[in-house]
Amino acid sequence: MSSALPPALSELTERLGAELDGNDRTRAELALDDATTLALADVPDRIAAIWTVSAPAVVRLVVIHAARREYENPRGIHQETYGEHTVNLAESSGVYLTARERALIRNAHSGRPRPRSIRTPSPY
Repeated sequence: MSSALPPALSELTERLGAELDGNDRTRAELALDDATTLALADVPDRIAAIWTVSAPAVVRLVVIHAARREYENPRGIHQETYGEHTVNLAESSGVYLTARERALIRNAHSGRPRPRSIRTPSPY
């Protein structure tokens, strides 16, 4: 498996549990590209150039998780009710990095000790 950024589309589709084609495949590829751009924006250009060839595993994981959020919820819906139809949209939609993810990227760049665990909140 390559360690370059952006990660392969297959790494995202494995986590989604579905094969993608057509527009879905294009959306997933764009989400990976966008998440990669945001991750690389948090480090100096010299490090970004290195990471496009060989990135730390934690950075790749952050990119995949951010891309998955974008793919699964492109409109940024916080709440959805079906009876009497209610939708609550977040202020920002699209791909984003959480504060925790940005800290992980900065730690990967600086070489500081990594956190011992990563909490992954349930999407439900």
